[in-house]
Order: sequence, then structure tokens, then C-alpha cells
Amino acid sequence: MKTLHLLFCLLGVMALTKFAYADEINFGKQTPSTNQVIEALTPAAASPEDAGNEGDVKHLGKSRSIDMSSLLGSPHADKKKLKKEIHAAVQKVNTEAALSMEILFGYKSSDLTELAKNQLKPVGEALASEKLHDLDFVVEGHTDAIGGDAYNKNLSKERADSVKQFLVDTFHIAPSRIRIVGKGKSDLFDPKNPDSEVNRRVRIIAIK
Repeated sequence: MKTLHLLFCLLGVMALTKFAYADEINFGKQTPSTNQVIEALTPAAASPEDAGNEGDVKHLGKSRSIDMSSLLGSPHADKKKLKKEIHAAVQKVNTEAALSMEILFGYKSSDLTELAKNQLKPVGEALASEKLHDLDFVVEGHTDAIGGDAYNKNLSKERADSVKQFLVDTFHIAPSRIRIVGKGKSDLFDPKNPDSEVNRRVRIIAIK
């Protein structure tokens, strides 16, 4: 009974805080303005209403959840531990924001095309701006589901690294502010169409 009560409390907290969750804003193939990037990457402020988007920009409302299986599966659920889990989740919500873009690379290549560099120009300007100067960033590379896991993960990491190097070299952003991750095909944008080009994207996460 105590565990069930804690679960209801958790659901209540999540309901109250869900509007603090910043949706991942997907600009697709469009090139956002510098201000759009700044607004999208401002933690606890990036939402469809606040993002100032123009045109056919899509929003990806990723489902957020807290894995409570280790607690709720135990007859001795620890209330303090549960509160700690909730607090950690809320803190993460309020300190992260993300956007994604379909960055164009050569076929089976990690080299940025000229079009890709133009797409990334406002991103670099935003990351170098005074408004985002106190944030760190994670650049995630994503692929579609074509090909093996190891190949896609390596390719996505190389592409994320190409984006990082472009931002560092062109906009003089400190390398220590940007971490790269190769996600491969592990987190598809459109899982119902795993081979779609929309899954070949770069996701940028701002961390306060």
C-alpha cells in the first residue's frame, strides 16, 4: 500500500512538472536563424510556444520517464530514495534543452557538405553568443537503420566529430564545451520508418 501511495505521488509530481520538460525542436532540413537556435537551446525555455519558429518546423515531443522499477518492484520501497529520483529528474529537465537538424553528409561519409556548413552557421553563432556562453553542449550523431550496428555507431560518431570540429574551428568555441556521442541507429527519429532520411540527423543538447 505504501508503494502504491508513493507511485501516485510520483505521478502527481510528473504531471505538475511536465510543462517544464523542453521538447526537442527538430528543424529538419531547414536552416534556423541564430535567434531560433538560441531560444531552442535555452534550458527550461525551449518549447513550441517559446521557440519563435517559422515555417514548417516540427517539434519532437520525446516521452520522458523515470525508471522506478527498482523501487516499485520492492516491498521495501525507500521513500527518501524515491524523492531523490524525482528531484534528479526534475533537475535534469530544468537544465537541458535540445534541437535536431538533418545535416547533409556525403554518402557513407563524415565530411560536411557546403550546404551542411551553411546549415550549421547559425548554430555556431548561437553557441558562441553571450546568451549561451555559460552552457556546455553534447553533439549526437544519428543514422537511419540501414547497415549494421557497429558501422552506424562509428559513422554517427565521426559525423558528430565533424560537426564539433567545424564549430570549434570556425566559431572558436572551446573544445571542452562540446562532447560528441555516436548514437547510430539506437534512437530513431521516426521508428515507424527506420530507413527514412529523417533519421539521419545531428542532435545538439545544451547543458547548464
